[in-house]
Amino acid sequence: MQGLIERLLADADLVNQTRANSKRQFMESQDFYAAVTKAIADNQAAHNTMADYFFSDGPAVNGVIVALADAHYEAAIDQGQVGAD
Repeated sequence: MQGLIERLLADADLVNQTRANSKRQFMESQDFYAAVTKAIADNQAAHNTMADYFFSDGPAVNGVIVALADAHYEAAIDQGQVGAD
């Protein structure tokens, strides 16, 4: 969900629409629906690749876990949510 929100926040036109409308108007926007659909479709291939690696029986699973742990740790540190040891 967070990745999707970040992707949508990167769309300057969508952010401008957010600022120009009430919350209700924005939530009913067909543009928002289209942006969500596009963001999900654009990321589907990456999710499929990740799932293929993760659910394989090979050593790639450990590499995926290590890469995710590293990325998560760095993001949490950057957000000030984790104390460095």
